[in-house]
Amino acid sequence: MNPMTPAEWQEAVDAASGCLALEAARLYGLVTGGPKVNVARCEEILARGAEMGVMPTEDAIERFMEVVDGEQV
Repeated sequence: MNPMTPAEWQEAVDAASGCLALEAARLYGLVTGGPKVNVARCEEILARGAEMGVMPTEDAIERFMEVVDGEQV
């Protein structure tokens, strides 16, 4: 299901940005564990968001990591 409203798109773009940052950190061996990341879906959300002018907020990655921090990433 795709986001519908501008607020949902912002939330999705921010989450996709955070997910990709987490996956990059995992690939570099900086973190272990955490949620599984669907890289292709994240890239699709970021591309579609950009087409609509929705870009990740400045603190998107930090806010995402606060959420997953409780999962012992």
